[in-house]
Amino acid sequence: MAALIARLSSTITSTLQFLQAQAIQGASIRFASKKVSGTSRNKRSRTRGKARGLKVRHNEFVHSGQTLVTQLGLRYYPGENVGIKDDNTLYALRDGKMLFSAEKLTPYPDSPLYERVKKGVVIYKRFMHIYPIPLHGKFRLVKEV
Repeated sequence: MAALIARLSSTITSTLQFLQAQAIQGASIRFASKKVSGTSRNKRSRTRGKARGLKVRHNEFVHSGQTLVTQLGLRYYPGENVGIKDDNTLYALRDGKMLFSAEKLTPYPDSPLYERVKKGVVIYKRFMHIYPIPLHGKFRLVKEV
């Protein structure tokens, strides 16, 4: 501990001697005359909205991979042939017609809604489904190979 204090005092004295020598030679040392302040204007946010909401209407034909709805939280739940991304965006897994339905919710046991449903409370949620349109076996011969 004593060795550390001795080392620190020697470095401090050598630094002071250097500064005194600089001051004697006429070199000037500048100090800040005023603290720097940031800009404090009331800036208006000019960012556009995130364009969340429905992208497809009820009973409309969609292709696989097409975005159905962008949402914060789960306003619409994924149903048949509908996938969900990390940001709760719903998208079509197959080609077909998009349909809405209001269904009784059956939550998982680790869900916060599970206890309410277990007590008898009925909770309805909006689901989005894609019903694939069946392909007909009608083909037209275009070219014979």
